[in-house]
Amino acid sequence: MNQLLSSLRSQLRKTQQLLPSLLQEWFEREAILPGSLYILRRKCGKPSCHCTRGELHESTVLSYRGKGRPQNITPATEHVESVRNLTERYRRCRKARARLVRWQKQLLKLVDELEAVRVQLGEAEFRKQATPRVRQPRSSRS
Repeated sequence: MNQLLSSLRSQLRKTQQLLPSLLQEWFEREAILPGSLYILRRKCGKPSCHCTRGELHESTVLSYRGKGRPQNITPATEHVESVRNLTERYRRCRKARARLVRWQKQLLKLVDELEAVRVQLGEAEFRKQATPRVRQPRSSRS
């Protein structure tokens, strides 16, 4: 039992040491933008255009959920890299959050296991200390 307790404590220490690296992403000050950039390919509808032969028009579009509804916004060409950086930082933050959630679940599992082992130890100690009470036989009523 003590070996199990020691092992669980060791695992808890290792898990605890992961926290600073998991939080590092959240100490950054750079702006983030929830959304994603993608290339939109479409036909313009002009009968003489090259897009009618399969060479579709391309534009970079930001799919963004702003003001409560989805929006597709075409950023200016000179801003595409900046917007890409904003959305990539957002994805890094979301991945860091997911790692933090997994870490938290692992931590709580260890804490629960430690608690269960310590309760077992406490119950064993209590049983050793408890003096058994001898029950007096009941007298029969006549």
